[in-house]
Amino acid sequence: MSYYIPVNHKGPYIDCEPANGTNFTLEELYKKLDCKLIEVVSLQEGWILIIDEEGKLNGKKINDIATSYFRKVKPYVHDFIVGDVILCPSNLLQ
Repeated sequence: MSYYIPVNHKGPYIDCEPANGTNFTLEELYKKLDCKLIEVVSLQEGWILIIDEEGKLNGKKINDIATSYFRKVKPYVHDFIVGDVILCPSNLLQ
């Protein structure tokens, strides 16, 4: 199970699965996140956030839901997440 969290989303996470059923391709992630480079943020127990690596440089808006989740998992990190993100188990990115 993986989740798509758009930047302006206010509700629960949106279910999102790789198009091929096994793992996300780079092209698929670039399109879904509207970016040219991705960054992987390790969370806990094999989960990751996939984000736009250049989102802050490109002025993307803060993703409140992703930032809130990120800070709960890593309370010692005082950073924020911008743009659309995908939350998924690390084995879905190969």
